[in-house]
Parts: sequence; C-alpha cells; structure tokens
Amino acid sequence: MSKLNIFIAVVVFTAFSLAARGGDWPCWRGADHNGVITESSGWPANWPPAKLWNRSFGYGCSSPIIVEGKLYVMGWRGDKRRGGADTLYCIQVATGKELWKQSYPCRYQGRVSTGDERAYGGPSSTPTFDKSTGFIYTISIDGDLMCRDTAKGGKLLWKLNFYDKYKVPRRPHVGGGRRDYGYPGSVLIRGKTLLVEVGATSGTVMGFDKMTGRQVWASEYTGAGGHSGGLVPMTIDRADCIAVLTLGELVVMRIDQGFEGKTVAKTKWRTEFGCNISTPAVMGDRVLVTSAYNNKASVMFKVSRGRMRPVWRSKYYSTNGSPVIHRGRVYIVRGSLYCLDAASGKLLWRGGSFGDGSCLATADDKIVAFGKGSVRLVDASQTAGQYRELARINCGLRAICYPQITLAGGILCAKDRNGAIACFDTTKRGSETSVVKPPPLPAVNVKMPKMSDDWPGNTDAGVFVWSTAKAKNMIGDKASSVKPRDEARIGDDGAMVLGRGAMLANNADDALLKACKASGQLSIEAILTPGDTKQSGPARIISFSQDAYKRNFTLAQERSQLVLRLRTPRTGLNGSKPEMTLCRLTAAKPHHVIVTYSPGKLSCYLNGKSVLQSDRVGGDFSNWSAMHLLFGDEWDGQRRWSGKLQGVAIHSRVIGAQEAAARYKLATDPAR
Repeated sequence: MSKLNIFIAVVVFTAFSLAARGGDWPCWRGADHNGVITESSGWPANWPPAKLWNRSFGYGCSSPIIVEGKLYVMGWRGDKRRGGADTLYCIQVATGKELWKQSYPCRYQGRVSTGDERAYGGPSSTPTFDKSTGFIYTISIDGDLMCRDTAKGGKLLWKLNFYDKYKVPRRPHVGGGRRDYGYPGSVLIRGKTLLVEVGATSGTVMGFDKMTGRQVWASEYTGAGGHSGGLVPMTIDRADCIAVLTLGELVVMRIDQGFEGKTVAKTKWRTEFGCNISTPAVMGDRVLVTSAYNNKASVMFKVSRGRMRPVWRSKYYSTNGSPVIHRGRVYIVRGSLYCLDAASGKLLWRGGSFGDGSCLATADDKIVAFGKGSVRLVDASQTAGQYRELARINCGLRAICYPQITLAGGILCAKDRNGAIACFDTTKRGSETSVVKPPPLPAVNVKMPKMSDDWPGNTDAGVFVWSTAKAKNMIGDKASSVKPRDEARIGDDGAMVLGRGAMLANNADDALLKACKASGQLSIEAILTPGDTKQSGPARIISFSQDAYKRNFTLAQERSQLVLRLRTPRTGLNGSKPEMTLCRLTAAKPHHVIVTYSPGKLSCYLNGKSVLQSDRVGGDFSNWSAMHLLFGDEWDGQRRWSGKLQGVAIHSRVIGAQEAAARYKLATDPAR
C-alpha cells in the first residue's frame, strides 16, 4: 500500500471513529440546547456499558459537560454556615484522572436566598465551553460570572458579580411561599456574545462581550429572573431569538444585530414557590413549558410577533426536569417517564419509576432516562406504543438526581445533588453484573373470563358488588348492602348520594381482607360522578381504612385528579409512597373506572380504555390489617367526598384490558 493510501485510510478510519463516538456536550442540555444528541446509545452490542469510574466533587446541582475527552464539573465544599469554596474541575473523562482544578470562595447559597434551604446548595449552573477560544464560563449560586482559559489550567481571565454590579433584588413573592434560589441559569454563547438571565431591574437578560465581560446590551423586558436552567435559542420570522422562562412569564426576545433584547411575545406563567424551574423546549416556532404546584400542566405555545397562542395543554408535567422533544414526541420525567404527542399533547405511554430526574434522546431512537440512582434505556421508536425498558444500570448514586444526564463521545455520565458522579463507556460492553435488568412482572391470568349479559358480568373472586339500591347485589348466594351514616342517602335512581356523610358496607370487611391477602391482587370498579373538582384531602370515594392515616387502600379525589393510595410493605401505613395519580375527573360527569393491581403492576381503565400502566407500586398485601370498607368518607369522618356512586365491584383478582372494556359496556347499558 502506498503512503498516500495509508494516509487516506488513517484519515478515514479516524473520521469514522470520531463519528461513531459522536460529538461533545459543551453546555447545559447539550450542543443543540435540547437534550437531543447525534450519536447512538450503543444498544444492543454495548449494553450494559463498561463502568469507567466514580468520584464525588462536592455539593451542587450543576451538571457535567464533556468536551474533547475532558469532563468539566463544579462542586462546593466547606461549612454551610461559616463559608466554603466552589471548585471547577477538569477531568480526563476516560480515566477519571484530575487534570486541573480552580477554586474560589463562595457561599453555600446566594446572599438573598430564601426558602427550601435544605433542598439545595452549591453551584446549580452548568459550565459553558466555547470551542472557538477554549474558554469556559461559569456562574456561582451567588452570581459570580467567570471566564477561564482551559488551555492554561483554568486561569481566570475576567469576572463580575451580578449582585454587586446590578444590585439585583430578592425575587418577589409569586404565590405559595417566597423563594429565591440564587443563580441556577447557565450561559448561552451566540457569536461574540454571552447571554445571561441576570434578572436586573435594568434588564432581565443581558449580553456580555465574551472576551472582556463588558456589557453590550440589556433586554427591554425587566421582570424578575426565573429559576430555570437557561435560555433556549429559536427562530421567529427568520429572526434569531431566545425563549426564557422568567419568574412570572414565558418571554421570547430577539438577539439578532440591531434588535438585541427586543420583546417578540410573552405570556403569563407563574408557579407557586418561585418554581419556574424546567427549561423550555423549542420545536420550530413553538415553545413548551411545564411546571407543578398551581399549574400542574405542560403547555405548548405557538409564537409569532406580538402573540403567544396556546396550542395544547396536558395534565402531564414536570416539577424539575426539562422536557425533550424528539421526532414528534415529547418526553417528560416526573415520577414516571411520559411520552406525549408533540402535535396534540396526547399521552402515548408512560412507565418506569424515576422520581425527580432527567432524560435525553439518542440518534438511534432511544431515551436515556435517569433518576433514583439508576439509568434506564427506553425504546423511543415511532412504533413504540408503550413503555419498553431495554436495560437498566445501577449507578450507585444515593442523593436526589436533579443534574442532567449527559452522553457525549460514547461517555455516559450521571451525577446527583451531592456531587457524586458515575461514568460509563457505551462503546464497550461491561460485565453483566453491572446492569440491573427490569424485574419481571408476575405471571397473572388476565384472560377474558366468561361474561354474563348483565353487569357485573362476572363475579369470580368477587368480594363485594353493589349496583344500585334497586338491584339484586349478589355474589353467589351472598348479598351485598350498605347503610348510611350522617346525611348520606340513596337517590331516586338508586345511587349513593354522598357529601355530608358516608355509606358503610355491611359484613364485607373480613371477606375482603382475607381474599386479598391470600391472592395479593385487587380490582376496584365503580361509576363515580364528582360533585365538583375542588375537593381535596384527598376526598375519599372508596376506602378500606381505619382513619385518615391508616388504610389498606383508598380511591380518592384530589381536585381534578383521581388518586390511589395502596398499602404494601413498600408504600407505608398510609399507602402514599407513592400516591398514584390515575386520571382526570370532570365535575357532574359519570366516570366508569377500573383500578387493578398485582405486585409490580398497576393498571387503570377509564370508560373501557387504558389510561395508566405503571410499575411504581410494588409489594404484596402481607401487611394489610382489619379495617372498614366504606364510601364517601373516612371511618372517623375527616375526608368527605361529594358526588354520586354506583356500579361498585371489588375483586381479589386482576381485570385485564378486554374484560375492562366489556364491563364498561355492561355498566353503561341503557337497558340497565
């Protein structure tokens, strides 16, 4: 082979190798600021991936970045009351070797911080790397913006402090409790300019010369800064813009030359406790925002000059993690991983158990989701009609997983709030012992049973059935009945009318307890009509409980949501860890609901259709104890529910999808 051919072969091989390993992750949410990467997950050949190293870098929700084989991360160490220091580390990502570090004195929390002091501390901003200069930009929780030269061991080039320079005030009260979390937002680089959400009265967003730190412009919008991760670039009518979720509004502003900081459009988005945390996600001229508390929603807005119009609203939302939009689908982590249709907001599927975590999308249509100390690889292909977990890695991280999961150049990096990091190589297969496979669901017979022509259709393993007061409520030769307490009554149509009282099941407690403990399975069916969607507590609809704090199960209403508390050895005496949100309720409208459980699998069917499949609840009923079956309140009268109830059937077995649809048809038959 000639020297020329050898040279060409080496170049081609090198290019191929670099392409195979993918690019960099130089800033918050990756190179394209959206949590979507252009490299493969490495599935299936390299899963489980080889573990490289793990190490702790100090407190902080700051996420790591990876550039040209180096990992940069920030952390805080010191005495929370007396003071300490932030440190920026440069690590050889393949080995975990420390190349250099730079520290500076810094508070554990910002100087005007207030609220949730135990929930966070240390740097929350993610470093931003500028590949054109080799400079790295960081923001401390106390508002220190710094520029360092990575080629010179992180030498400080310039710095400024937002509180000192702009007298930034404490963020105002926006509902709930007053909160100010300091500076969690990251730098966005555009050309020669650094864009930062400063939150000053002279401009919410400011542009700074990246070489000197000199301010070059300030936005005309001057509202208080938010607590989200950063600014998101987008284009509106061919003009370069950014979307920013401030403390009280979603704002889109121009950043093109001559129009820097001009407001394009804005809309109110205010979350209690100052928790506009999740970074917006952009899809063309549309912006998606999500938050919890008073909002509990995700909303997609279409942006044009002077207008921001809502396109859809979904009840599925995130408290902390930022949404990812990938190939027409939206992915959100909050407890479960949710997949929504990006065009309509419709839920396509949900699954897994992540707590407060994050996710990213890969070029080979996989979602890498992170939470509760583990990383899970999930199928995100267009044919995926349900949550399909492909593999799971135990990272050994114990603290809450607020920092963003990172994947670049084949290196998968997970970090928790306390600063512990675990790194894996997705180009090399590791030991099988390093992967935790999803636990298999127990074998449960959910075949369609033989059904009669009248509701309930089938009473196999039935322990209670109550259609209306006018019906023969029988399981074999045993009748089911209820008796009113206080002002509960039977309506003209025979339904239970509940509000200022309860209905107590007669002679059902012992049979229900014995049957469910023996089978480890439960199904609850009912037609319920809420009086309104303001009820909370949650208000008890059907409860097998002792009082407001001890139960075997409770089906209840929390405002517009139907929720379930189910007691197992894993979920506590109250069955609220977790409390499961099942579906949305509408006032004065009847809802046919079936909730069914076997260890490791919870399902909910609304009007004959599946609305929830979850593995978040685990365990059997071995810790169930003698309690009372009642409707519309607790035994001690503390959690009243207002509405109508009929068509109640409780079984100590699982009801499958086909039977759920059949029971819905029988329950709503007009001839009934």
